[in-house]
Amino acid sequence: MPSEGISFNAHIYTKSSFLGLSIGVASIGEGVLTLHNYGDEQYTITFPSGYGRSIMSTPWFEFGGKVKVECEKTGYYADIEFLTKPFFGGKPHRIQGTICREGVKKPILTVRGEWNGTMYAKPPNGEEYVFVDVKSKPEVKKECVPVMQQGKRESRRLWRHVTAALLRNRIQTATTSKRFIEQRQRQEAKERLENGEKWTPLLFETTDKEGEWMYKQKLGVRNTL
Repeated sequence: MPSEGISFNAHIYTKSSFLGLSIGVASIGEGVLTLHNYGDEQYTITFPSGYGRSIMSTPWFEFGGKVKVECEKTGYYADIEFLTKPFFGGKPHRIQGTICREGVKKPILTVRGEWNGTMYAKPPNGEEYVFVDVKSKPEVKKECVPVMQQGKRESRRLWRHVTAALLRNRIQTATTSKRFIEQRQRQEAKERLENGEKWTPLLFETTDKEGEWMYKQKLGVRNTL
């Protein structure tokens, strides 16, 4: 959101596992939210896991697990937990957490509710109030360059045949297309290794932090141009 002076950069990969009638997807990595109009405050954020439930009947999705948000500059941090739906009874999509500051023993705010609905906040000595009503917010649609105007390796163009097959419930076609892409990339990696070539990403570069990648066209840089 350049007009608001907010940018978000993240690196993430997933690990999937079958859990009976569910599929669990662990999200590994972190994101950094930067507030450019507030002295470039940076908030480091981890991600919850995702779960696909009832995969043999009527599938549905939920988040689960603990998330950490922290700002080294201000000393503020939040511990947030996405609560999975109990097997018997209970509601899905619940969230609870605390917002704290280094050096202060008690939380300065507690939060509860539904991450896709209404969340409530309560200060230590005050009344609970509506923190945010997600459903009352306008939907922000993703803006993307038309697929065939994208580069050949941009995700939507690269995976377009897989996406189209899945939308038509043609699982075998989707699987074949997926394997073709993966095998081609393995072959290309093998050829680069044999030729002593190094893969250089077009849009991202590594940082001093192990495993972290940063978008080259940083918002802070673009704002000064």
